[in-house]
Amino acid sequence: MDDLPERQRVRRDLEKADRGALIGSIVSGVFGVAWAFWGSSGLPHVAALCTQLGATLLGLIIVIAALKRQAGIPRSDASRNRTLFSSRAYIVIVVAEVLAIVGGNVILTATGLDQIRIALVSAVVGLHFVVFGRLFWSGFYWLGAAMLASAAVGTAVGAIADDANLILVIVGFGSAVSLFVAATPALLRRVPADERARP
Repeated sequence: MDDLPERQRVRRDLEKADRGALIGSIVSGVFGVAWAFWGSSGLPHVAALCTQLGATLLGLIIVIAALKRQAGIPRSDASRNRTLFSSRAYIVIVVAEVLAIVGGNVILTATGLDQIRIALVSAVVGLHFVVFGRLFWSGFYWLGAAMLASAAVGTAVGAIADDANLILVIVGFGSAVSLFVAATPALLRRVPADERARP
């Protein structure tokens, strides 16, 4: 038991890593805004503009809150040196994700199915979060499931209604909301009094 495999050790460290969780909140906030912008392209101009402004404001609040909280982590905290992004498995999974998105887009373009491009990207990103859940932290499971569900529901409803804009709106906003919600736990986590008092 003393020599744990790298995956188990990384998983254990990440469960305690405030810094890594806060970086995740920043990434989720930024990508949440991007998904909201993509989804808003299926709305009328005024509604799209209002949605984009609201999403940008929410993303800024998340990023600023995460940066402020991160600044309060003691420099001696071990979590400063261990994040998901420092794992070899993370790099492999992200490279596979990018290749799947690029390859899928080539196929969609060749088959004239461009209207489900957003669903493809959401499904691939959701799948990569499911793999993260297996390797790093179980909280990624629900985020991956939420994005996969957004892709499936958006595609199904859009196909039934024969409306590409519905696909954009459902998948884009479903993915954005999933990411915004995923960003909040690290921001709401209670910091023990003895850690707050540490220099």
